[in-house]
Amino acid sequence: MGSLFSSLSSVANALQAFQQGLNVTQNNVTNANSPGYAAQVPVMVSQNFESEGGSTGGVTELTQDTRNQYAETAVQQQESLLGQFQQLQTSLGPLQTVFDVSSNSPIPSALNQLFQSFSQWSTDSSNADYQSAVISAAQQTATAFQQTAAELSQTRASNANSIQSTVAQINQDAATIQSYNLTISKEGQPDAGLSAQLYSALDDLASQVPIQVLPGVGQTVTVLMGGQTPLVIGTQALPIQAVDDLSSNASNPGAPPNIKIVNASGEDVTSQVTSGSLAGLLTVQNSLLPSLAGGGAQVGQLNTLAKTMADAVNNVLAAGSTTLNPPYDSGAPLFTYNDTSAAGLAASLSENSALAPGQLAAVSPGPPYVSNGAALQLASLATASNAPLNGMSFTQYFSSMAAQVGNVAANANTEVTAQTQLLASAKNLRQQVSGVNIDEEAIRLVQLQSAYQAASKVVTVVDELTQTLMGMVQ
Repeated sequence: MGSLFSSLSSVANALQAFQQGLNVTQNNVTNANSPGYAAQVPVMVSQNFESEGGSTGGVTELTQDTRNQYAETAVQQQESLLGQFQQLQTSLGPLQTVFDVSSNSPIPSALNQLFQSFSQWSTDSSNADYQSAVISAAQQTATAFQQTAAELSQTRASNANSIQSTVAQINQDAATIQSYNLTISKEGQPDAGLSAQLYSALDDLASQVPIQVLPGVGQTVTVLMGGQTPLVIGTQALPIQAVDDLSSNASNPGAPPNIKIVNASGEDVTSQVTSGSLAGLLTVQNSLLPSLAGGGAQVGQLNTLAKTMADAVNNVLAAGSTTLNPPYDSGAPLFTYNDTSAAGLAASLSENSALAPGQLAAVSPGPPYVSNGAALQLASLATASNAPLNGMSFTQYFSSMAAQVGNVAANANTEVTAQTQLLASAKNLRQQVSGVNIDEEAIRLVQLQSAYQAASKVVTVVDELTQTLMGMVQ
């Protein structure tokens, strides 16, 4: 009888093990498409049978997690790179609209109109309509620069808001990971569902900043930004912040400052943000926009263009004369601007409202004297090279600005295509290593069901033997 009861106990253990295996398999199938889920494999481990030592033999089930940290790291790295270039695509959209080199773009169109008005005026410098056309074209040119400067300012403000939103999302993801760590530490044992949620949150975080995930105490994780700055350590989350870098505009106090990222201790960790959507935003905010609109350390190409154009026109008029005969009266400037802040010069450009059309200086006193010499010189500025503009004409310089934005956008588009493919490859590899294979699960399900049925039959046989023996005793 003792042997029969031992056999019954052994079979009972086996039935429990097979049932646990069936539960694991069912859970795999249910979560086959759940983000972050890694397949669990039920492994049957045989137990020793030692009647004297009390061991009843049979099998027990041990669940193995197929998650592969190398595959997870590869996916996270590609998520981070794709996030960076996708953000660049988004952020560059408004800039491409501003720096459109078509004839409908405000600045090129206004400049062409201005120099056409100069050319027309030079044919009859005393014509009142031609003089008024010059004043009107100057007003349109100043408005075009003001409009472009305002659009760049709006883009800068919008980008700054996006940086704050992204940092808030990063901190929220870190808090989510912290809560998972807290739950895991309390449970004290692996939970495939909780692990799936954790790694889904890690993937989302990786799309925003570069992260390194290290195993912590128990089943918890430690998350480092850029491999250095801790965002999560066990059950503790360490938020980051985006703040104005006031030292960046020390040489130009009137210019908008750069934005830096600081850790929970207030230390500057911007250099560690090398990929992710936050890196794309910082590149536009701290590098591209200052080069175009000006910043603490840069005047900005738009301001350089506005100043060079205004100075060139005003210098010709100052050298000219409003009178045909001596004594010659120097001409007044056509454009005015506020140069107290170099980074805000384009926004302050305006047509000289005190200048009446009849006060335009068309005469070049010479020698040689030319009655429409100043007007001819102004018309020739359309194609003249300018030292402050690297030897380019005004329209060429604007085109170079548009090309700069276009090149960055084209590179972002190329990288998005490449990184999308690389991310898909990394995810496919992860799926092969730790994803749920429905065919394999179906085979395992049949095997476990067969094993369960076989063990059940053993229970039936033992029960019949027990009844027979009890009948013989009676």
